[in-house]
Amino acid sequence: MEGELKGGRYIIEGQIGRGGMGVVFRARDTRLKRTVALKMLPAEVMDNADLRRRLIQEARAASAISHPGVATVFDFEEHAGESFIVYEYVEGETLSERLRRSRLSTEEILDIGIQMADALAAAHDCGITHRDLKPDNVMLTSPAAGSVRVKLLDFGLAKLHQPLQSVSRPGSGQTETTALTTPGLMIGTVNYMAPEQLAGEPADARADLHGLGMIIYEMATSINPYLGNTPASTIANILGREAPSLRERNPAAPAELERIVNKCLRKRRDERYQSARELHVDLSTLHRGRTSAQDRQAPVTAEPVTPLTVSRGLARGLFMFIQLGYLAMYSVAFYFLPSIQTLPMELPAPSVAMVVAFCALFGSVVRLYFLSAVGFDWVDTGRLFRRIFLALLALDIAWSLTPLLLFHKLGYIALLCMTGLAFLPFSQRALLYSAYARGGGHTSGARSAGSA
Repeated sequence: MEGELKGGRYIIEGQIGRGGMGVVFRARDTRLKRTVALKMLPAEVMDNADLRRRLIQEARAASAISHPGVATVFDFEEHAGESFIVYEYVEGETLSERLRRSRLSTEEILDIGIQMADALAAAHDCGITHRDLKPDNVMLTSPAAGSVRVKLLDFGLAKLHQPLQSVSRPGSGQTETTALTTPGLMIGTVNYMAPEQLAGEPADARADLHGLGMIIYEMATSINPYLGNTPASTIANILGREAPSLRERNPAAPAELERIVNKCLRKRRDERYQSARELHVDLSTLHRGRTSAQDRQAPVTAEPVTPLTVSRGLARGLFMFIQLGYLAMYSVAFYFLPSIQTLPMELPAPSVAMVVAFCALFGSVVRLYFLSAVGFDWVDTGRLFRRIFLALLALDIAWSLTPLLLFHKLGYIALLCMTGLAFLPFSQRALLYSAYARGGGHTSGARSAGSA
């Protein structure tokens, strides 16, 4: 496909995205000498009339919105049996990619939320409900002048409250609207649907506000509040369970942010914000209040200080490396366990051997568990570690005494080894809370005003 000419003027440069209903390519517009994005149907569904109508609907919906927060549609082309939308090319990363890369501060969360609410307000003013808001459909452009711009993508499931096409019945003065969705059909991504969408009820602008509330919750906690182990459990959670407290998962989040999110996530849509502009006002007010408070507290001569941070990936990697180190030490201890009987010591050798064996055996189980939890990136790892930390600390402190068994050979080096092993449980806690603070960890950084 790379290098192929589409529509007589667009040269494909590479694929940049793919979904069940569309594939997106970066292309070069040979006529206007600019980079664009082409969205077309996958080859295997190219002849599907319903999906083709949805592609046309997406082009109409996105082109009807003139707003910097919505990707601009340049054209819709039908050529050689292919249909595609020509979008502006937005360089950056999706919000889901950003959340995987590092944590967002409260200010960043509010800035992104405000821009999304503003873009949604523009869409709703045009009679368009997005119906598929999720982090994958939010693009963050490369920073310019210290700020990040938000672009809403993928209006393929959008609902236009004005008729897309009208058909007059012969012999009657009535006009009927041709809809692209079947009443009672669930439209959207299950993990981010509003309750009324899951119930097959007509979705309006308030369904988008529910979706935005879920995105803000996830930005603040790194967790989808309703995500279950299966789609069925996720649906049950959205329909019947209240979202877990945002501030329990992120103590640094302002109470007002939790109130705003909770209002977005009401099960009854008449209890939510009734318009994106209302939500925009509350988010903007909170953002201005925090900015003003920080300006008042900051000394006039203070220089901006960038806090030392460890990336989430590095923190997880170091934590897993420590677990592997423990497993290596346990293996050595098991190998030399019979030799403990020959060591000069005041304590009974059998009792010491039993303690060492217990620590190594129980410790191996714990290390293997945390290796798998962090390896598979289980979101509640931080919360679990906090609950068992005291027990784990006692185990690790007992293990830190094992270098004393070699004091007769190592001398004071054994004391240094003991000190290092005693420090390890606290370094593990710092690393794990750095990676999973929003899942239950507490650090001074997590409690500071500048982090979320």
